[in-house]
Parts: sequence; structure tokens; C-alpha cells
Amino acid sequence: MIRILLALLVLLWPAVLPAAKAPPEPVAPAMWEATRGKSKVTLFGTVHTLPRGVEWFRPHVVQALDSADRLVLETQVPDGPGAALPVVMKLARLPAPRPALQRVPESWQPLMKAALDRLKPGPMDWYDTWFISLTLANLQAEKNGLDPRIGVEAVLTERARMRNLPIVSLETMEEQLIYFDALTETDQQQMLLATLEGLDGFKDRMDGLVADWMAGRTDVLAQKVNADFERSPMLRRMLVEDRNHRWADWIVQEMDRSPGHLFVAVGAGHLAGKGSLIADLEARGLKVKQVTQEPPPRPRGRRR
Repeated sequence: MIRILLALLVLLWPAVLPAAKAPPEPVAPAMWEATRGKSKVTLFGTVHTLPRGVEWFRPHVVQALDSADRLVLETQVPDGPGAALPVVMKLARLPAPRPALQRVPESWQPLMKAALDRLKPGPMDWYDTWFISLTLANLQAEKNGLDPRIGVEAVLTERARMRNLPIVSLETMEEQLIYFDALTETDQQQMLLATLEGLDGFKDRMDGLVADWMAGRTDVLAQKVNADFERSPMLRRMLVEDRNHRWADWIVQEMDRSPGHLFVAVGAGHLAGKGSLIADLEARGLKVKQVTQEPPPRPRGRRR
């Protein structure tokens, strides 16, 4: 069954985009901050699931989180892979089976069948098209060694709990899935086609995503986000822009209501490109500035 949803960027990137080469020396993911009266917000873009060995939890990120009064996530990390099952059954289960192969044009059916045979997701005929898309993407991610248990949200959650820092969710898991469930069948099928198109070469594109994210290449991420939704502007509006509007309203209201320091961690795709969360906050009067990381000290040579 579904585990933790992958970042929108990972799910929907088309295969035509080239993977960026990893920087020779990783820096750190981009981070921003803004103040309003006596309140401060730190914005940190995340990748929901990562390969092992990505050292993103740098001292300046740790310091920003530890100095916050609350950790704010898109949704709280589930306690286990079965936690989403009741919600999935409620939203994604069909009253009667509909052949999964019929969700794509005939010319795409061989690719669809090959993906189902290789990834073995189970009887997909009983589920909505959006759920088939998410399931195939998650199974491919698992095959490529990506693990949501070491994703950014999981690490931030563990650190917050260790320091007894309150954790707030912008959305429930059910609300997140409702966004997909509310899509028209046409948009769901476009999403499935994009997923099928991206399965081949998934690992290379994921490596490119992580490289861009680690190097703080927000302009490159913005370009990819914009290209990603050319097929379906409605998909972009529902999954990115509308949510950013609601989140910006909530952040500003919370900064006015309860002065303090919010550490807000959302998918990196929400902080780049047209209609980003940063743009929405600036439209509401906040001056958002990027936080620069102190360069790591160079190792000293031994004295002779």
C-alpha cells in the first residue's frame, strides 16, 4: 500500500528533462526567513523521501529548528505504513473494478502492462487512477533505494520530538489525498501518463533532484516545476497554487495570533517557481530573504 507521498516534483517530472550533475561539494538546501512584528518564520524546502547518505541536516538547519517554537509540516509523518490504509480505502477504492489498462490510451497500454508486471502493485483495477499513479511512483522509488524513513520530514519530526517541540500540520493525510481524489478523470490520467513516462530513468532524475536541492538551485527547481505542469494547468492549481495560498494565509494569521518562531518545512516544489509559497507571503506584506549558510571550516593541516 501507499507509504508517504513523494514530493510533487518527483512524482510528475517528465522524462524529457535532463538530470543535473551533482555538485562537487554539496552545500545545503535553500532556506528562507521573514519577520512580522515579534514573529519570525523559517521556510525550508524538503524532499519527502531520500536515498541514504545525503547529508542535508547541516548545523544552520539544526540551529534554526532548535530555536523555533513550533515545527510546521505539510502533514505529520505516519507512525507506520498501515496508518494510511483506512483513508486510502475510503477515498481510492472503487465500488466496482475497472481495468487499470483502460485508464491509458491503447498506445500506452504495453508500457502500463510492463510497469504493472515489473512493480507488482497488486489488483489495481479496484482503485482510482490517481492512486495507481502514486502507487507505481512509490514502488519505483523503493526499488531505487529511496526511503521515507530518512526523508526530511521524518528527521525533522524525530529532532522535534527529542526536544519536545510542538508539531503542527498544515493538512491532514486525508486532506492531502482529497486533492488527488478531486481531480477529474482526465487530469488523473494525465498524471498517470506522466508517471509512466518517468519510470524509466527515475533514479537518474531523482539524483538530479537531490543534487539541485542540496546545491540550493531554486532557479533550476522553478524551471522544472513550471515545465512539469504544462500538460495540466488544473493539476498545478489544485496541487500547488491553491495549497500555497491557504498555507500563506495560515502562516500570516499564526504570526499575528501567536508571536514566536515557526519552522515551516514543505516540499521544495512549493518554494520555487510561479505561484510559490514565498511569492504568496510576499504578496501579503512579508519580506522574505534567503538565509546564507556559513561555509564549513577547512580542515587544518598538521603542524610540523
